[in-house]
Amino acid sequence: MNELIKENATDSVIAMARLRTFTFLGLIFVAVLFFSSFQHVTARDSGFVLSQDVTRPDIFGWGIEGEPELGNGFDVWANVTDDTIMNDDDPGLRNVTVQVIGPNMSLDDLLTHNGTFYTGFVPAFPNDGEFRVRIHAYDLANNTRTSAFIRIEYVSDPIPTIDPVVTMPVVVGSSLGLMVIVVGLALVYDKRKGAGE
Repeated sequence: MNELIKENATDSVIAMARLRTFTFLGLIFVAVLFFSSFQHVTARDSGFVLSQDVTRPDIFGWGIEGEPELGNGFDVWANVTDDTIMNDDDPGLRNVTVQVIGPNMSLDDLLTHNGTFYTGFVPAFPNDGEFRVRIHAYDLANNTRTSAFIRIEYVSDPIPTIDPVVTMPVVVGSSLGLMVIVVGLALVYDKRKGAGE
């Protein structure tokens, strides 16, 4: 019996020693990972400055050209820049998109660019309702800027509105004129019929 207790005690001592060793190695591993993630700048690197692009792109102006409220497709343009320009060929922007949100429709299309001027085409709206159009700009550091919405109300077959101030004088005047002509013709007819008897 003593031998069995001694054997179990030895196994538990070995297990505890292993646990302490693995715990100690784990702490060393975590400490190495923690300290290796710091950026170390030495005295000889004094001209080196750690920086990250945190400025968002600028949308200076944008708009639409065309008549989307009449059921036509339209052009979208935007003037977009980013302060962190890498070189002349790379304006620092990842992409600029036009977003259209409406009933039963959602559209995100990339705009093509020439320098800082971006353009694109949006097809005609597929159904009636209010559509919202806006611009999204993304730079290379995933900073984004979103423009305000332009709201467009599209009705495929609008009911014409009748303005009574404009139409009433025309309708009343033409009705009175027609009445005078009919009464005049009736009097002429009656005179001829009476003269022939």
